[in-house]
Amino acid sequence: MNHLIPLVFVISLCVGSNNAGLFFAKNQMYFKNSFTKNSDLLTVHCKSEKDDLGIHILHHFYIYDFKFGDELFGGTKFVCMLTHEGVGFKYSRTFTAYMQSPYFMRFGVKYFWDARDDGIYLADDTHTSKLRFGWNVTILQTY
Repeated sequence: MNHLIPLVFVISLCVGSNNAGLFFAKNQMYFKNSFTKNSDLLTVHCKSEKDDLGIHILHHFYIYDFKFGDELFGGTKFVCMLTHEGVGFKYSRTFTAYMQSPYFMRFGVKYFWDARDDGIYLADDTHTSKLRFGWNVTILQTY
C-alpha cells in the first residue's frame, strides 16, 4: 500500500504531462493580429520538436490559439515565425514563444502574443503588454 500512492502519482504525471486535460489544465498560447490597417494579414507558423502546427493566416484583430502540455522530463519548446508583407517590404520574426523550465512543469499558463506595427508584445497575467521583439524588415524588389 505504501508503494501504491507514489505509483499512482507518477502515472498521473506521465498521463497528465502531455495530455494535461485528464488531471491538469493545459497551457495555452494566443497570437493576435493588431496591425493598424484592417487589410494587413499576419502569418503565424509554430513548431515544436514533435509537432508542426501549420501556417495560420490572421485577419485584422483575429486570434489563433493552441493548447499544449509540458513533457514529464522537460524539453517542451515552441518556436514561432510571424510574418507580414506589405507593398515593397516584409516584416518577419522567428522567436522562442515557449520554453519549458528544466525544474518544473507548468499547468494552465496562458501566453498572449500580440503583433503590432512596431513589434511583437507579450502580455502577462495582469494583461500588461511589453514589447519583446522588434521586426526584421526586408525591402522587396519591385519591378
